[in-house]
Amino acid sequence: MIKLNYFVRKKADVTAKDFRAYWMGSHAEGMLQLADKLGVRKYTKCETLHEDDVNKLLQQMYGSATDSYDFVEEMVINDHEEFKEGLNDTEVQKLLLQLHEDSLAYVNVSGSDFWFSIDVPQVFTGEDCTATPDNTYLKAFYVGSYLPHLSMAGAQLHWNACHGGMARQFIKMLPYKKYIQGHRIESKITDQLINILGVGFQNRERVLGQAEAWIDRRIVPSLQGPEVERMMRMLVTDISLFIDSENSHMFATKEHVILDRPVITEPIPTLFNAD
Repeated sequence: MIKLNYFVRKKADVTAKDFRAYWMGSHAEGMLQLADKLGVRKYTKCETLHEDDVNKLLQQMYGSATDSYDFVEEMVINDHEEFKEGLNDTEVQKLLLQLHEDSLAYVNVSGSDFWFSIDVPQVFTGEDCTATPDNTYLKAFYVGSYLPHLSMAGAQLHWNACHGGMARQFIKMLPYKKYIQGHRIESKITDQLINILGVGFQNRERVLGQAEAWIDRRIVPSLQGPEVERMMRMLVTDISLFIDSENSHMFATKEHVILDRPVITEPIPTLFNAD
């Protein structure tokens, strides 16, 4: 599955209420106008629960930064080439630029970033655990910055082969219903989007992608005892081997599914690169 992820922070002088009203309202409507032309099959807005106890607990457990993003936009596409063709359409470029310019009154662009990723499932039962506002599920994100002496490919290899395996050995204790690693991939489309929208995004070059985990909050109170402490110690120690935790972000969200259609992803020709 190929996703375009937009990690968004609001401006400091914009209230959470006003930002949410805009982001879930006219911004969502504007993106829906572009969905078909860009080949977007699924479009979800994930809203960060800054004051939620589980959000604070996750940040404490993983030792991550607390200045989290406010929303995460996820656009799932079937075919990278279809997205590229759509982006070359002058009408699409005009609509996208207008939507971006409208958002400048609300979005802290220099604190926001976007990248493409591919899903690498680690724990996947097939059960529907979408974290909608009316259920007890939460979707947690971990946006990891890899250590400066590593390459992105090297960090992603450790993440998948070592950390993923370690997480699965604790499957009976982990509170995750589903755990997916979203491995960042390079694409010339990223540069094209910057050319259309203009510079100013955060552009955190050492981001290896985002971990996504679905948690039933009812299970969280049971996460205690020596075995759980040992599990977390091992997981956090392993993370420290390839991730700069202090410059990474863990946060809990609720999912608002705006568009949901079947997704069948075309093959990606080159590992770590969509072009």
